[in-house]
Amino acid sequence: MKKTLITILAALTLCSCGSSSRSGLYKWEKDEIRPIADAAICYGGHSARNPYLWTPERFEKTIIYKDEQGQEHWFFDNMIMMELWDDDYEVTYSIANDGRYSSRKEHWQRQLDYWFDQQYGFAALDQCIARAAERIGNPPAKRGIIFSLPDPVYFEHYTDAMKGTNRNTVYWGDIDGVQMDFSKAEDRIKAYIWMIDAVRARFDAAGYKYIELIGFYILSEELSAPGSFRYEYKEHDKTIKAAAEYCHSLNEGFYWVPYAMAPGIESSKDFGFDLVVMQPNYYWTDAKWTWEQIEKTIRENGLGMELEFEGTHGEPLTSSILSNLKNGEPNPYSERNKARFQEYLDNARQRGLYGTVPFVLYAGTDGLFELASSEDEKDKELYHKLGKFITENPLKK
Repeated sequence: MKKTLITILAALTLCSCGSSSRSGLYKWEKDEIRPIADAAICYGGHSARNPYLWTPERFEKTIIYKDEQGQEHWFFDNMIMMELWDDDYEVTYSIANDGRYSSRKEHWQRQLDYWFDQQYGFAALDQCIARAAERIGNPPAKRGIIFSLPDPVYFEHYTDAMKGTNRNTVYWGDIDGVQMDFSKAEDRIKAYIWMIDAVRARFDAAGYKYIELIGFYILSEELSAPGSFRYEYKEHDKTIKAAAEYCHSLNEGFYWVPYAMAPGIESSKDFGFDLVVMQPNYYWTDAKWTWEQIEKTIRENGLGMELEFEGTHGEPLTSSILSNLKNGEPNPYSERNKARFQEYLDNARQRGLYGTVPFVLYAGTDGLFELASSEDEKDKELYHKLGKFITENPLKK
């Protein structure tokens, strides 16, 4: 199998880079993979999301932090662009035993069209940064983009396949006229590389001024290895490791944000990730893991830490951090949720993680925008705590 993967990677590296240089690298890929101090997750592409589009005004709350005196600061250095579902929740971009269909090439193409729209998505982000640069000067570096890779799932319908029905593996689509059969690891690898190269080519063609592609993100929140549950239908040690090798041959980074204590964390270096950031998952439920256990796992495995909260789009509706609900009524769960999020900031500082490990922000569909836009005093107080936490992080220096 190793020889097969090397052959696939070598062939695709030679033929798939289009307008890139003789070395197969685009101009931004001439530099080494850069370290990151922080990133914000931006969801987009599923028509059921509200708001659906990313405009310059919406991006501004991620790009700029405005302090209590009204002074503007560059906020998050990097963004992770991703989506989980499509077709009114009938299709999933990750492997899931939840009754949904696996995404096909047409869905992957839809993600490309969404983010590379000429008015919204990346174009809007570039415009947002340009406007801010006119006010406060250029950012220290181009803002980094990490693009999420959908899972090439073995079966068209994973749930039915596990029941013994609809075990179709030739459903995704073709590459250069050849239909992919996802029962073959090499075809799943080809799909990964097709997506990687499609993103790179579009980035190059767009010619953005203020943003730069810095890597790719693996969507699955747990990873399989030989001997793990239903390994034969995942084989992540083959497919994801091959995708990592391909990214590294291009000087593109490779990233992952698993749930707390997820399978694959302890062997994440073997998969080829440049950075793994763990979700504490403390925000939504009574603590399943202690902060001592979270810290221990982060330190032992060289991980970063995710900061987590929800806005009014969260599920269940009790998860919103905002003081008021969508209808303007007081949110009875706001104080509890604010206290839970405060524990993330406090424990990061008290345990010496702040200033030493990267942080990724999860805020649901639009939680950061809602928090930054709120006129409620308690919401404002929390927004400024988060703003200072990110902008004053010593890792940014």
